[in-house]
Amino acid sequence: MVSVIIPTYGTPCFLKEAIQSVRAQTMSEWELIIVDDNDPDTEARQETERIVNLFLSQDSRIKYYKHDRNKNGSVARNTGFAAAKGDFIALLDSDDEYLPERLQRCCNIMNNATSAVAGVYTGCEFRRNGKVYNNYTSVKTGRFLKETLACKFMFCTGSNIFVRKTVVDELNGFDPAFLRQQDYEFLVRLFERYILIGLPDVLVVKNNENINLPNIDKLIAIRKQYLDKFQYIINSLPKQDLNYIYFWNCISIAEAAMAQNKIDLANDYYKKAKSFGRLSPRIWGRRIAFPIYNLIK
Repeated sequence: MVSVIIPTYGTPCFLKEAIQSVRAQTMSEWELIIVDDNDPDTEARQETERIVNLFLSQDSRIKYYKHDRNKNGSVARNTGFAAAKGDFIALLDSDDEYLPERLQRCCNIMNNATSAVAGVYTGCEFRRNGKVYNNYTSVKTGRFLKETLACKFMFCTGSNIFVRKTVVDELNGFDPAFLRQQDYEFLVRLFERYILIGLPDVLVVKNNENINLPNIDKLIAIRKQYLDKFQYIINSLPKQDLNYIYFWNCISIAEAAMAQNKIDLANDYYKKAKSFGRLSPRIWGRRIAFPIYNLIK
């Protein structure tokens, strides 16, 4: 059986669609665990309860857990892990959806996988305002430790996590100290020990509305927390891998700063990036484009 876990917080804009996408799966051996991380006295809790209650009476495979206060996404996922009874864990953000064959096809792969394989990730469809704007299918099988530390592992969405329950238990779930970047933090620890199998077919839909993006100061704090935690891994890697990790973290902060019109801060991080690698023509092009975009948007 597969335990699908949906953590939800805030206005549940796509929650109904997320639940319906699980109920539409071609395999029936699943349980759906919805973890409500809203404060009890909020409109978001009331609306979430209304939506979930519509399904509870229709399907006994759906379970609903409510936190007594907002605790954060990592804790919500861990609440789901503790309740899960399946052999596999499939995460689904409350604003994303599965395509009908996702659970069955991931199970088919894992039922024939060796113990070195933690799980599966698949191709992903990106939507905004209900329209598809990108399909990503360049997924590969491997152990992407360096790429994940550099935040360059194209995982698409936390809804692409499909792993053995034993692996989740071994890794003690998500780190509750991480308010953001929880998925990457979890994947770093996973890639220390295991590989993921890549299935290029599109089986996950990411409704990418860019809601609740952090400001640049929070982003810098998040990346510092992330890199500090895994300093012991970074320091053990070859110098070229270390440079790769710091280069791309600096570039992503620089580009986020440019997008928020923090030009001086962006230039500081471009300068830091240059100490770890070369700025490609594409990076230079994006650097030039951001101020123009900010003027005309």
